[in-house]
Amino acid sequence: MAVLWDKFYPYIQPYLPGCPEVVIESHLKEAAADFFARSEIWRFDIDNDFTSASTKDYELDTPTNAVLENIYELILDNQPLARISDRHVNISRFITNGKPSYYTIYQDTAVRFYPTPDQKYTFYGVGVLKPSLSATGVEDWIYETHGRCISYGAISRLAEVPGKEWHNPELASYYRSKFDMEADTAKSRDYRRVNLRVNSQNFDGVRRY
Repeated sequence: MAVLWDKFYPYIQPYLPGCPEVVIESHLKEAAADFFARSEIWRFDIDNDFTSASTKDYELDTPTNAVLENIYELILDNQPLARISDRHVNISRFITNGKPSYYTIYQDTAVRFYPTPDQKYTFYGVGVLKPSLSATGVEDWIYETHGRCISYGAISRLAEVPGKEWHNPELASYYRSKFDMEADTAKSRDYRRVNLRVNSQNFDGVRRY
């Protein structure tokens, strides 16, 4: 069940008198995206899929109102693949097709394999998500566990807006520090598998962890 953005307002409005709700919402969306990009705790299963000969790019199905931020792991025929940057890869190394050993995220929606697959292989993995800018809110577990931190990020962004009555550099710095600390703590807790949350991609409407 989604918690709408307006439920965050009581944690933000007292610090930013005069700030319109439409402005608060836009900065909340950005703060939420920043939080999940930094903490990498919102994950989903990349379900089994198959390559085909001479096809290098494969679109990933992400949940509604979420976008791909990162890939936590990608497995091809039971072997983990190494991630590389397509901006720095030497394409001449992959002029012939073969069994992929590397991948990159392509256009934020797909994976690109290197070398280009020469036959059918099975791949699956775990991806990292963040809310899209069109999202109307966040899932309830996100709000309950990390709502205050996301609010801190929104306050820090809004207090930095110049020329407004709510402009407050000291407030912005204070809440940016709190946001950074709590986002980093969420990430470290997750890496110790104390607070692991893997949101499986299912089509029956049921969220599984």
